Amino acid sequence: MKKNLIWPLLTLVLLVVPSMYLALVWQQLPAQVPTHFDSSGQADGYTGREHLWLLTLGLPLGAAVLLSALPYLDPKRRLDGRNANFQKLRLAVVGLLSGLACFSLYLGVHPSTPPAQGLAVLLGVFFGLMGNYLTTVQPNYFVGIRTPWTLESPAVWARTHRIGGMLFCLSGVQLVLLAFVLPTAWVTPAVLVLILGTAAFCYGYSYWVFRQEQKRIEIV
Repeated sequence: MKKNLIWPLLTLVLLVVPSMYLALVWQQLPAQVPTHFDSSGQADGYTGREHLWLLTLGLPLGAAVLLSALPYLDPKRRLDGRNANFQKLRLAVVGLLSGLACFSLYLGVHPSTPPAQGLAVLLGVFFGLMGNYLTTVQPNYFVGIRTPWTLESPAVWARTHRIGGMLFCLSGVQLVLLAFVLPTAWVTPAVLVLILGTAAFCYGYSYWVFRQEQKRIEIV
């Protein structure tokens, strides 16, 4: 099997799994299934069982189609849909959405399960995969740490994504570990702190790198 077919095939598998799981547990599902959770990890939004196909198939498939179209919409043509790293990004996004769909179905069948740990694990794995991709992504208008300063300078983009990607990976590993270590009530606050902290650091770091680049140019 050619290597460039592995990631599309894995993406296809992840697109199909939630619908298969839905068919498997259909008879056990309540009329309303939790599909949205508040900041404390508690369900505050529900979807009727007859509309769950939108969650299990519509959302992951829509994301896959959108990501597949992005390389053709990028004015700089820096996104290559045939590139393995970009295909891994598509796999990660589809995997997150399919995982959330399956987890919602699981909660519908097992309503006593605390949702915070499962959500943290899914987000942690996604962050780790995203971090791996960010270290290699080229400047573009759609994907990456897009601040005014990274979009202005390829050098700032490269340095920001190298450090930001590693930080995303580290945050992802921490999220997975904390999901099994922290008490349930602390998991959601920890997730919010890591996500917001990572985003804020990357934003501020890109500005700092931009200022350093500007000073270097002025000296030269």
